[in-house]
Amino acid sequence: MRIIENKKSNEELAFEILFRKYYVRLCCFANKLIANSAESEEIVQEVFLNIWNKRDHLKLDNEIRPYLFKSVQNMCFNFIEHKKVIDNYYSVIAVIYKNQAEDFNNYETVLYNELQKRIDSAIESLPAQCKKIFQMSRQDGLKYMEIAENLGLSVKTVETQMSRALAKLKEELKDYLVIIIVCLFLN
Repeated sequence: MRIIENKKSNEELAFEILFRKYYVRLCCFANKLIANSAESEEIVQEVFLNIWNKRDHLKLDNEIRPYLFKSVQNMCFNFIEHKKVIDNYYSVIAVIYKNQAEDFNNYETVLYNELQKRIDSAIESLPAQCKKIFQMSRQDGLKYMEIAENLGLSVKTVETQMSRALAKLKEELKDYLVIIIVCLFLN
């Protein structure tokens, strides 16, 4: 990192110059990839944070620009893949919740009620903040940015908590996969 190495005595100033030079361009680049300006900013900030934390170990010399853009690109691709997984999981849950118990026959109603109890129990077992964020998203229909503003958190923190909630729910409900599949095919 030539710009940082040349000013070892004033790393913070050198880093600030680097940040100011590339921040807006990197945000625009990320936004072209994921079409989400808030997430784009979070990704770029995380890239700069990683550079700052690894500044003593990075030896980029004249290659800082390609390194920055490649880092942002990789994080955007990770975000897209993560979003696909979450969206697929939400679509399964949405189908289950969309069905009303009165539409099922007695056996299906029992299956539905059992699944609902397990889902409620799994949600209750979440840590307090994770549970609150999950409920604000799923029950109140708030977007991640709205949740972050309401709770004074970063959007990335909300996303992380939602990922943890979904992973825990997935683990808790894995034994009920057959019921979920039955409910899906009953539509």
